Amino acid sequence: MKQVFRRVVDRRGRVVVLDLPEPHLGPDQILVQSSYSLISSGTEMTTLSKTPVELVKQTLSDPWMRNVVKQTVFSAGPTQTARRVWHEMITPREIGYSGAGTVLAVGANAQGFQVGQTVAYAATGHAELAAPAINHVVAVPESVDLRHAAFVTVGGIAVQSLRRADLKFGEVVAIYGLGLVGQLCARIALAAGCVVVGIDINERANQLLRDAGASLVVDPRDPEWKRRIDDFTDKHGVDATIVCASSDSSEIINSSMEITRRQGRVVIVGYVKLDIHPKNFLYREIDLRYSRAYGPGSYHTGYEKGRLDYPFGYVRWTENRNLAEVIRLLAAERLELEPLIGGVYDLNDVQTAFDAVQNRTLPGVAALIRYSDPEPDRSRTRQVHTRPRRTGKIGISLIGFGNHALAQHVPNLQSMKNVEIRGIASATGRNGAALGSRIGAAFVTTDVSEVLKDPGTDGVVICSSQPEHYEHLRAAIEAGVPALVEKPMVTRLEHFRELLTLMADRDLLVSVGLNRRYSPITLQLRDAFADGVDSASYTVTRPFLPPDHWSLDPIDGGGRLVSEGEHFFDICHFLVRQRPVSVYARGLGRVPEDLRTLCNYAVTVHYDQAVANVVFDESGAAEFPQERVTLLAKGQVATLDDYSKLAIHGRKVQRHGGHGASMGHKEQLSAFVAALRGEPSPLLTWADASLATLTVFAAQESIRTGEVVELEAFRQWLLSDEGIDAES
Repeated sequence: MKQVFRRVVDRRGRVVVLDLPEPHLGPDQILVQSSYSLISSGTEMTTLSKTPVELVKQTLSDPWMRNVVKQTVFSAGPTQTARRVWHEMITPREIGYSGAGTVLAVGANAQGFQVGQTVAYAATGHAELAAPAINHVVAVPESVDLRHAAFVTVGGIAVQSLRRADLKFGEVVAIYGLGLVGQLCARIALAAGCVVVGIDINERANQLLRDAGASLVVDPRDPEWKRRIDDFTDKHGVDATIVCASSDSSEIINSSMEITRRQGRVVIVGYVKLDIHPKNFLYREIDLRYSRAYGPGSYHTGYEKGRLDYPFGYVRWTENRNLAEVIRLLAAERLELEPLIGGVYDLNDVQTAFDAVQNRTLPGVAALIRYSDPEPDRSRTRQVHTRPRRTGKIGISLIGFGNHALAQHVPNLQSMKNVEIRGIASATGRNGAALGSRIGAAFVTTDVSEVLKDPGTDGVVICSSQPEHYEHLRAAIEAGVPALVEKPMVTRLEHFRELLTLMADRDLLVSVGLNRRYSPITLQLRDAFADGVDSASYTVTRPFLPPDHWSLDPIDGGGRLVSEGEHFFDICHFLVRQRPVSVYARGLGRVPEDLRTLCNYAVTVHYDQAVANVVFDESGAAEFPQERVTLLAKGQVATLDDYSKLAIHGRKVQRHGGHGASMGHKEQLSAFVAALRGEPSPLLTWADASLATLTVFAAQESIRTGEVVELEAFRQWLLSDEGIDAES
């Protein structure tokens, strides 16, 4: 199937149409054959003209983005960070988020939809086949033109902004900016019985709103425009102003407050500079509000993925209910969209559509893409280079093809002369289709079973999203394919138990991506303590995570203990050189009721003749190492900071490193390849890898019960009928 993408850096705003496999259909998704999708003249066009200099300026001006870059440099090193930036710049990006079409298939948990039904969807790009989550899909009656239904997402944005304005029947609302969102805001406000005032410098947009029934439309270049609004409202001002314009000038926000009545509301939908004159707050008591996306549920992982909904009685209007309201207005013929459509373009002429929007030659404010192929290609695998595995080569396939795979695994595998990349499996196939030929992959697929049955694949590297690790690792084990899975192995205890049971009678090469143990500087530290370690201390400081961060999602993330803890416990086991016996753990600070959202913790691991302490805390200072390992032995002390600086104190002080961190990613892959070739390899075995995971869940259990957990007893309990019954 074909899908439209934007080039990341392209001043001319060019797009590209790629041939992709049919997207993977998850249990909470619906597969839709698109009829039309809407080009967002604001959001999409803004992203099409970024230059490298503008992207750098944007990153440097955003504290959050600066911190992301800093963390990337720390975890991956300067070289890998540069590679990641390069991939970000050359990988086409999905654009589009509003469309309509016909249901082709329904996920196992997606109730209420049937094959053949017409629907509108959000949050999915311009594609012949779309797989939106169920909360982003609404039914479309036969009476509604699918061209109009394709406006559903932008309509939802407009509905949400009106709700944020808290408008009531008969109130006067000013819409500042009459582009696509502004026109929809105005039309929906009119349908709701509000009095509408429009503001824009574009006379064609102004006339569209006059024709729609606005009571007053003004041009802000007119010196008398504020007085005209003042006269229209009997000098009271409008009840609310919704800002749908984007500008670096502070004129828009201050003017919006000046035309709004005392104790009125100003709602920002677009981007405007917030250099606000204090008098607007002090004397007019204006409420300033933002409207984000298209309703409650936006950016909430559980809702966006379709796993949950908010109760109707407590959250009356969600994203999905706002989308449904747009369709209801269309079905009731209360929302006239035909005058807004400036052109309908076939998929093979999509560049013309984007050029028309960008160059402002579109005779309207909206452009639609039409998908006319009655039977788009629904194959889930695309051959890139049709060939068998080369003689003497080890074939590696990748399951998951996101940033980590692109920045770490791909360049490291390409640097190995005895390795070739076979298959790339991912949910959308987007990155694989864009880069598969460049990296020499044989095929790209959205069906994981295709790589597992590929005769040229000797092993798989699983680098999909964390909650998918269990599903993909289980499939590899059942198919008898050697696997290296990124940490965490699993995010749920019951999944760990199932894998333990599955591997109990199998002699299969399965390892976990605990790369820190392969770092050259870690090996130096271990070799320096050949006579043993009495005590190990691992201190981790990390920046604070907001509560809505994906890693703190109780289902997908599992908290910072489950998501990250395997690294720290494995290093302690590796350096102490003994099997752990017991674990005692406590949460630091307020301990959440759901431990899968836990952030801060302290864990003590006892060995027969040693002890290790792991402390993870969202604290620290910028100049202090984020990860510090300290080892104590008779006559020796060593500290390892951020896997880049090692100091060993004994008869004399030895210092190593200081030239950037090597986190062991390449060495780990080399060990995996050596093991696949049957050569001697330091690769972490299943027994040791599962020991790190067992320690994580034992620590979680200790925090829950407040008691010491004996590891072997805990393992036996997991595999017993009693453990199975407790989990169920």
